[in-house]
Amino acid sequence: MSKVLLEINYEVQPSKRDEYLSLIKELKSGYENSKIADLEVFEVQGSTNSFMEIYTYENEDSFQNADDSAFDEMVVRINDCLVPDKLRSFTLHQI
Repeated sequence: MSKVLLEINYEVQPSKRDEYLSLIKELKSGYENSKIADLEVFEVQGSTNSFMEIYTYENEDSFQNADDSAFDEMVVRINDCLVPDKLRSFTLHQI
């Protein structure tokens, strides 16, 4: 079975960087404990306050059936730290 990656790219408001970093660490910890998907977060080199989240799902079924609703409130708080209209996401299927 092929893995599925969900990639989310965005910019963080400079004034909310510290808040964002705290929240994203909390989100990563939650995903580690839940085993829904592996979550890695990267800061884009040479582009201050630009970040990329990569969620790795074991297969299409685990991606389609992922119940991450426990993180909804935290995601809303993270989204409040972002620059409006700068979020892009992609779903990648391993071949």
